[in-house]
Amino acid sequence: MSFINAIMYWLTRPFIRTQLVADDKHNDMGIEANKPVSYVLVTDSYTDRMALEQASKKLGLPSPFSAIDLAGKKLKRTLGVKPVDSIFLNEKSHIEKTTELGENLLKLVEETGEDIQFVPVMIRWGRAPGVEKDTSRKPRLMDLITQKLQASPLRKFFIVLLYGRHSFVRISKPVSLQKMVNDFGATEETAHKLLRVARIHFERQRIVATGPKIMERQAFFNSMLASPALKKALQEEMESKNISLEEAKQNAKKLLDEIAGDYNESYIRLGSRILTWVWNKIYNGIRVHNADKLRDLAQKGHEIVYVPCHRSHMDYLLVTYVIYHEGLVPPHIAAGINLNFWPAGPIFRKAGAFFLRRSFKGDKLYSAVFREYLSTLFAKGYPVKYYTEGGRSRTGRLLAPKTGMIAMTIQSMLRGIDRPITLVPVYIGYEHVMEVNTYLKELKGKNKEKESIFGVFKALKNLKNYGHGDVNFGEPINLNEILNDKAPDWRKEISATDVVKPSWLTPVVNHTANRVMSSINDAAVLNTVNLSALTLLTSESHALPRVEMESLIEFYVDLQKSVPYSKLIKLPEETASQIIDEAILLEKVDSDSDEYGTIIKLDNKNAILMSYYRNNVVHLFAIPAIIAAELTHASTTSLEALQQTVKQILPLLKNEMFITIEDADKYVQNIVKHFIDKDLITETDGQLSIANRNSMGGLQLSLMSRIMKDTLQRYALAFNRIQQVHGIQRGELEADCLKLAKRLLTLHDIKAPEYFDKKLISSFVTSIKEQNYVSTDEAGLMHLTPEGKSAAEQINALLDSEILQSLQSLG
Repeated sequence: MSFINAIMYWLTRPFIRTQLVADDKHNDMGIEANKPVSYVLVTDSYTDRMALEQASKKLGLPSPFSAIDLAGKKLKRTLGVKPVDSIFLNEKSHIEKTTELGENLLKLVEETGEDIQFVPVMIRWGRAPGVEKDTSRKPRLMDLITQKLQASPLRKFFIVLLYGRHSFVRISKPVSLQKMVNDFGATEETAHKLLRVARIHFERQRIVATGPKIMERQAFFNSMLASPALKKALQEEMESKNISLEEAKQNAKKLLDEIAGDYNESYIRLGSRILTWVWNKIYNGIRVHNADKLRDLAQKGHEIVYVPCHRSHMDYLLVTYVIYHEGLVPPHIAAGINLNFWPAGPIFRKAGAFFLRRSFKGDKLYSAVFREYLSTLFAKGYPVKYYTEGGRSRTGRLLAPKTGMIAMTIQSMLRGIDRPITLVPVYIGYEHVMEVNTYLKELKGKNKEKESIFGVFKALKNLKNYGHGDVNFGEPINLNEILNDKAPDWRKEISATDVVKPSWLTPVVNHTANRVMSSINDAAVLNTVNLSALTLLTSESHALPRVEMESLIEFYVDLQKSVPYSKLIKLPEETASQIIDEAILLEKVDSDSDEYGTIIKLDNKNAILMSYYRNNVVHLFAIPAIIAAELTHASTTSLEALQQTVKQILPLLKNEMFITIEDADKYVQNIVKHFIDKDLITETDGQLSIANRNSMGGLQLSLMSRIMKDTLQRYALAFNRIQQVHGIQRGELEADCLKLAKRLLTLHDIKAPEYFDKKLISSFVTSIKEQNYVSTDEAGLMHLTPEGKSAAEQINALLDSEILQSLQSLG
């Protein structure tokens, strides 16, 4: 870098701040340090090189202002595939000049036998997608000062002034020029081919980063009202209410105004600044996992629909923020109408939120307008985000999915959308959920607080250190592939005007919804707080010596390393000691010391609240905990017996926890092998037993067995109740389970909020009916089937005698 360029770098640095996104953050994008690098840009302007200079310094890559020095020859390190707007250089002369430079690089590689890495670098000044032209509108000032890629020097001055601190640099994986020479030769034609591919690559990346152009709001409304589906809905509105077409249109416009977002990138940009400050203030960091696959999907032209779990109102902000900072288009977000309060509602709308009512029943026009709005978003290529759970989880577990949005997504495909639609499950994990204190109160019957500006101020007032946040993108689910598999003739159902409800729709929607929830759980993240909860809540006193707690954390993490629940789960990088230190710092656990050492414990309040975080990841240890429970309660058992126990309980766990273990026998076998390898259990003549119940390993198995005790106790409560009364109505069973659960909590000081969850109890009753664990007689009374009695016996055998006695004496 020359002296003048160095001065310019420091002079322009206050005006240029790059947000760096690399296609592979974990391997330096595949760029080898010992090979020369050539950068290919959209335009080879001075300011673009200044932005790249900042990025190259961060990554330790060569300066774009330096020359490539190979075998004594020096060549310019950068080239642009498009010309800067200039009266001195037209398109044709630019292509000739650039092709010549590319050909020289190829010939240099051919002559020297050395490779040069051709690295595509996309630089955007701002991320505004632009607005579809409205010929009736007069030009505005911002139309002249635009983020045009090929801007003239004067225009670029204003662009850098306005958007320089929001520049976006995406560095892609390098192309080997040596491979190009070997495959195609060092010719002018090869250089042309290389640059043509680069232009296509950059255009795709532009769409990935900014998305399609946005239609102005009223133009968007008018285009929707002209669609065949809404024309038909308007006709029905006229006939049913005996009104004119104009009145029907006004009704539809009011609904569109209530529903539709009003996306404005400047709000996203401002929100990004504010949220960066907020995250730095309240979190120790936001950790993002598996985002690379999203850019690949977007670049291949997929319509991306994000389907996160729903833990907190913070989810709306966090997921959008992460997507934006990963170089992708922020999605249009489906939000409950309860969030449309002033001033949050208008701000959310500008950030891309669109609002939906809790129920569509009784308003055909609303249903038609919302469906058309969603279909239009998909058709125009705008990414979308919605929450399949419908509301926030109060227990920390995933809720049973609401299938309405998925059904409308699939019905949108039946409008004739020709782009593949892919659902991306998103696991969100917090080390502190702001609303967690209110969740238990709501489960106990307190009315849900209505969202308001006062609630926002209260939340801001309480901002403090919340530890880390984790966003893990799960395995994408291609809806086209699902339909091709489950309904091969689905394309025959396509209709531009009718809401199609073929016979296969409901089962396909249910299958897809359950797969989404399972995929979210497959991407779970073990963090400081949920690991602390998993360990301490298994102790009867909710306290452990620090040494034992460290050993137990290591035991859990090691199990997931050796026999992982899924390939996408994320394990902590910190040591067990560091995890405990952080939990103390976050005030999630208390620490007491005496002459014998340090004790880590939970007070009564935190014991209840920490169950929420345990429930985020309890599914990861459900089957190991059942195995540990049988090993603990029986003097000896066998692999076959363990496999049989797991098989009987697994259908219930799959319903409640969306567990995805397919080959349960193999999974149980691998866990048993791990326990044997760690000398926790021994095998003699096919019989398994704990090696030493008084050792640290024996204690660890005993504590692990209690991870599932609350769940198994809830199951046993229902099974035993059915047996006790010799037949019971469903509604009566659910009410009794709720009342008896509260009694059990009092008798045994159980800290588990899911005992209060009516939906969880109802879902369990549905599950035992589906699994044929109960039968219903002519009077509507449920009775245990032989399979149900067998499952009940298995579950009872895994419970502590005190609990079992309480259950069997109830009622």
